[in-house]
Amino acid sequence: LQPLNAARLYATALVDRDLGGEELTIAQRIDASLTSVEEIFKTLVDILRMDAGRLEPEIAPLPLRELFEALKVEFDPVARGKGLSLDFVPSSLWVRSDRKLLRRILQNLIANAIKYTPEGRVLVGVRHAGPAARIEVIDTGPGIPEEAHETIFQEFLRLDPRANPERGLGLGLSIVRRIARILEHPIEITSRTEPVGPGTRTGSRFALSVPVAAPVETRRLPDGHQSSAPAATGSAVVVCIDNEPEVLSGMKVMLEGWGCRVVAAADATAVARELREAGGPLPDIIVADYHLDEGTGVDAILALRDALGIEIPGMIVTADHSPEVQRRLRELSLTLLRKPLKAASLRAVINQAMR
Repeated sequence: LQPLNAARLYATALVDRDLGGEELTIAQRIDASLTSVEEIFKTLVDILRMDAGRLEPEIAPLPLRELFEALKVEFDPVARGKGLSLDFVPSSLWVRSDRKLLRRILQNLIANAIKYTPEGRVLVGVRHAGPAARIEVIDTGPGIPEEAHETIFQEFLRLDPRANPERGLGLGLSIVRRIARILEHPIEITSRTEPVGPGTRTGSRFALSVPVAAPVETRRLPDGHQSSAPAATGSAVVVCIDNEPEVLSGMKVMLEGWGCRVVAAADATAVARELREAGGPLPDIIVADYHLDEGTGVDAILALRDALGIEIPGMIVTADHSPEVQRRLRELSLTLLRKPLKAASLRAVINQAMR
């Protein structure tokens, strides 16, 4: 992922430039193509982690209302773009699940429903069935033949590519089944490929059974990916630590394009030396790769904090998905961002550090 991460940083810096005409179009197409490659890699890595038993869910009570609101914001523009109605039935139920993984399941189900429904609507709701909540995603698409109800969960399979001009990987439902098994949330499918009478339609229904939880007191936090005013980022002093020169260069180009002052080096010692020689303001945030030539990015952040005598906010950028790394970062309150790095997420973290 390192070369892809460097390419993404350069592409983002290019798109942010004051380009016009054909140059801007080319830059945007490069950016879009890299996004597609990132999605393929991310999905395949997720599948490998799940099959190896390396995905550790964080189970906790969560309100379906907030989850449905977020999904509505995410997918409503996509549905309207196809002339479809996307409706969520309000619910006050709480369930026990992993917030990110449950959202990932519903994202895939809703995206599929919108993609393969040429007209009509997609409906998302929940039924309270004893100790479980049945979260249902219902569409008015062409339906899925009963003999294909199992095969649709296989990798790289699309039943009829001619039915939809949009390109897909054929991995969405495979991810859904794997996550559902990890969370122990049974998933069922019912479908109708022919209308059964006047006023009826074809369509499919995916139902996910999730344990019901008692409501808990909670405080809604702002979305970590909602950036504040760009001016905050532009005044930041950012330390970048990475042992890959191309990644370091790409990060520097992108951040300086935002107006940041950047101190970039391969290790904490070099950064500390450069900061002392410059005699300028202390860093607002340290952005470090996890795997360095000597030690880890966590070691580098702790060493730099010790050398400067201040608890500077730190962020680790990595393609390492191991539970051990995640636990370590949580213990030290370090922010985690995945490779390939997304510019909007980085900007949001820098803005948070500035606040």
